[in-house]
Amino acid sequence: MSTLTSKHSVKILGIIPARGGSKSIPRKNLAPVLGKPLISYSIRSAQQSKLLDAFLVSTDDAEIAEVARSFGADVPFLRPKEFSRDDSPDLEFMCHALDWLQVMRGFAPEIIVNLRPTGPLRTGEDIDRVIKLMLDTGCDSARTVSLPAQNPFKMWRVNAASARMDPLLPTEHFAVLGTDVPRQLLPQNVYWQNGLVDATRAQFIRAGKIYGPDMRGVVTDPRKSIDIDEPEDLMLTGERLREIDAL
Repeated sequence: MSTLTSKHSVKILGIIPARGGSKSIPRKNLAPVLGKPLISYSIRSAQQSKLLDAFLVSTDDAEIAEVARSFGADVPFLRPKEFSRDDSPDLEFMCHALDWLQVMRGFAPEIIVNLRPTGPLRTGEDIDRVIKLMLDTGCDSARTVSLPAQNPFKMWRVNAASARMDPLLPTEHFAVLGTDVPRQLLPQNVYWQNGLVDATRAQFIRAGKIYGPDMRGVVTDPRKSIDIDEPEDLMLTGERLREIDAL
């Protein structure tokens, strides 16, 4: 993998977004997991990838930048605070990175791979499976998915005022069985977007779209899917890391 200061053409770029603010877990990206900061696991997976041309960490925080560099990541800039708010969409930090690389390095990546620090259980192989799918199919975007813990065909919408319930996704059996449908009769191709790896072609990002119309999916082990929102999620992450490393 090249660095962003090399003359090698960067066509497939990984971005690890790591802003300093976090309400649920203060300084979440630096929170320790098995003795290492959370962000280090995303850096490790990017380093393991064989298909990324390069990767960078996009952060607004000087301490995160220093820690990321200590684990071998490129942090070529500090992201402006206006692109690092709680409600800042991914498009903002992606467009900022693309603009910076174009002006400062003369790079024009064709595929952007989003590697969120909250997906520490991803591996370099997971990253490469997503990239390979895009290269093999020519699709616009690709992302990892996994089987959901709860089947959405057994879920309801509830009106807060009247307590009336309507099925979220009624099946062909709803008129007779409601949502009490045997698992074998439910659609089997339903997956949850787990946020481990998202990739899209830069042309769509430039056009203000996070994904293109031709989206493909890579199914990953559901044990890797952890949404880190609370401190106890960090403990679960450590346990899962031990399990996966032991395989």
